[in-house]
Amino acid sequence: MTATSSPGRQTAVDEEPSGAPTRPLPPLEPRVVVGVDGSEPNRAAVAYAIAEAAATGRPLVPIGAVRHPVRHQDGAVDGRRWPVLKEIEREVEAAHAGVRTVSLIEFDHPVPALLGYSDVEDLLVVGKRGLGGSHRFLVGSTAMRVAGRALGTVAVVPPGWSPADHRGEPVVVGVDPDSLHAPVLRAALERACRDGVELVVMHSVNLRPVLVWDPTANTPLVRDGQERSTVDLEAAIEPLREEYPQVQVTIERDRGHAASIVLDRSIGAQLIVLGRRHDVRGTWGLGPVAREVIHNAEVPVAVVPCPSEPDDRER
Repeated sequence: MTATSSPGRQTAVDEEPSGAPTRPLPPLEPRVVVGVDGSEPNRAAVAYAIAEAAATGRPLVPIGAVRHPVRHQDGAVDGRRWPVLKEIEREVEAAHAGVRTVSLIEFDHPVPALLGYSDVEDLLVVGKRGLGGSHRFLVGSTAMRVAGRALGTVAVVPPGWSPADHRGEPVVVGVDPDSLHAPVLRAALERACRDGVELVVMHSVNLRPVLVWDPTANTPLVRDGQERSTVDLEAAIEPLREEYPQVQVTIERDRGHAASIVLDRSIGAQLIVLGRRHDVRGTWGLGPVAREVIHNAEVPVAVVPCPSEPDDRER
């Protein structure tokens, strides 16, 4: 089923829009939303979204954003993403008959179009690079802006990624024991539990540069920082271990650049899970570690929003 939208209104039709009677879209429920632009790099994001919808039983919502729609005299809308969306619908119907698909054409810039259709419980999937992407930039601006502002989890998928080729590989989660990271750990554990794979928890010790520029001169302080960080992380994970006893959890620590540590460990993994402060007010809304990992990762990166305060979501 394919739908078009206009400000303040959502409608769905079975064929291309031509003024035919419409009916409301189904009530909102946790969905897999994917941005579609028809480019070759975007195919991996679409394939990832289809696989997620099939694995979770969630409806699939492919969205094509058209910034300048053309309306004909008879009222028909020239939606330039229409053939691509219909092709996705046919692909899903043939391979995953149980997955419900509601395709949307949104007449807006891709960023507000995608953000407007993704809620807290949704998984929003975007391609790492799409139409208009320059080879000078590893990540398109749409992917970064959406990952930094969405209410729910965003998965950034690199070109050429095939979920079927990486089944059984571990999930890697990068955490900072000094920040609120329970939502990140829970999201990573749920994914590892669903796929029956190992969860690798990565963290780097957050010490001031004055303590690490010459470790031999500050050995007691460095060692104390490492031990305290590990104890804090173990304490945070222990309650979640009891909820997911079937998941093998491996904690690995290192001292150094956090992004490099996560990227090195992600080789041979199926997913990287990172957190993002829910109330960040920056150009991208992402911290430097998340930005670097997304830019350089060769595996999908799931960015999970985390409130900086326990009551942040209520503000």
